[in-house]
Amino acid sequence: MVSVEGYDQTLLHSLFHLPLSQQAHVQMLQLQEMLDELNLSEDPDRWSYIWNSNKFSVKKAYRHLSGHLDIHPAFRWLWACSCQSKHKVFFWLLLKDRVSTRELLRRKNMDLQDFNCVLRNAAVEESMSHLFLECPFAIQCWALIDIPASKHSDHFQSLQNFKDQLRVPFFMEIIILMCWTIWKARNDLIFRQVNPIIQLAKQNFKDEFQLLLLRAKRRYSPKIEQWIANLI
Repeated sequence: MVSVEGYDQTLLHSLFHLPLSQQAHVQMLQLQEMLDELNLSEDPDRWSYIWNSNKFSVKKAYRHLSGHLDIHPAFRWLWACSCQSKHKVFFWLLLKDRVSTRELLRRKNMDLQDFNCVLRNAAVEESMSHLFLECPFAIQCWALIDIPASKHSDHFQSLQNFKDQLRVPFFMEIIILMCWTIWKARNDLIFRQVNPIIQLAKQNFKDEFQLLLLRAKRRYSPKIEQWIANLI
C-alpha cells in the first residue's frame, strides 16, 4: 500500500505554518478525507499509472496529457507523401493559414504600401484563398492539370475536391507542388521582378515533379512518369 509522510499527525492543518486561503482550506479538507480512507501497512509502495500498468511509457503519457483531437485526414496525407521537407512544411503552414500572404501580414499589423494581389494587378487583397484558388494566374495554373479551381468556405473541402478530381494515388504531391509553383511565381515577381508567365510556371512544376521521382514510392514511379508525360 502507500505510506504518507505526516499522516500520523493528529490534525493535518498542524503541518502548515501560514494561514490558508479559503480554496487551500477546502483542498486540505479533501486531502484529509482521502487520507482517512487509506489503509496503511508496512508493505512496500506499489505504483500504477493511469493506463493501469506499472510500466511507464512516454507515448502513453503524451497521449493522456494531449488528449484526443479530431484531425482532418489531410494532415495524414501530407506527412505520408513523397515531397521534400520544405514542400511539406510549406503546405502544413498553408493548411494552418500561416503562409505569409499580404492579408496575413495585415493581420499582424505589418506596414506595407499595398496589400493587394500582385500576380495580376487585381484590386483584391492577397488572401490565401485568393492567391491559390481565385487569382486568374492560379486558375491558369490549375487548368494546366485540367482541374477547375473552385473556392469553398472550408479549404479542406477544396483539397477534398482536388483529390476527387485527380483520382491518382499521388494526388497530394500534385496539389502541394502546384501550390508551391504558384507561391514561387508570386515570390519571384516580388523579390526578383520576374513576371509570372504560365509557360514558365508549367516548366517549374514539371521540374519539381521530375525530382519527385527520386523520392516517390517505387510502385508509383511508372504512373508518375506517365502522368508527367501526358502534361501538354
